[in-house]
Amino acid sequence: FRNVSFHYPGTDRLVLRNFDLHIPCGRVAAILGPNGVGKSTLIKLLCRFYDPDEGSVEIDGHCLKEYSLVELRQFVSVLFQEPVHYSATLSENVALAARNGPPSDAQIYAAAKAAGADRIARRLSEGYQSILGRWFDAGHELSVGEWQCIALARAYFRKSPILVLDEPTSALDPWAEADWLNRFRRLAAGRTAIVITHRFSTAMAADRIYVMSEG
Repeated sequence: FRNVSFHYPGTDRLVLRNFDLHIPCGRVAAILGPNGVGKSTLIKLLCRFYDPDEGSVEIDGHCLKEYSLVELRQFVSVLFQEPVHYSATLSENVALAARNGPPSDAQIYAAAKAAGADRIARRLSEGYQSILGRWFDAGHELSVGEWQCIALARAYFRKSPILVLDEPTSALDPWAEADWLNRFRRLAAGRTAIVITHRFSTAMAADRIYVMSEG
């Protein structure tokens, strides 16, 4: 992020003001700060849901505007605090990011195991073919932490070079958080990861910690 200023349409308040941030390739960066300082706005700019008013967001020195939206969004996987609950089978939830033809069962199982989602599959009546969510009569509702686990498996499956996580451990108890962080470090190996968090325990898993204040 190079000298970025930004305000949301219909408002006058600058959420980011002359903001600079450099995240080295292949490192995990944690971004901390109180609510309202613009942490989640960074995700929206990185995914080009919005463009900055001033300054630029760059990958390897290239402005995001040089990439097509399809190309850019293949670079990035985002895990939001409350992932979308797709009313589909567990296998389909994991493999939603498939880009090169139908995924194999082995690929799905490997991603699920890496994220710990295989434990969810084992307790469901139809295993990986169990429908998740409550839209359908046979659907199984999951806890917030379990949905986060499914989203992590989807990120394993997708293997994009940039990984962004927004409050990924907010719904987890300390023991589940410790297990999640161990799995995340394996997921992040060789990738560039940005973790937005309020938890110091989560931030301590990062290579670098940045603190935001008033944009």
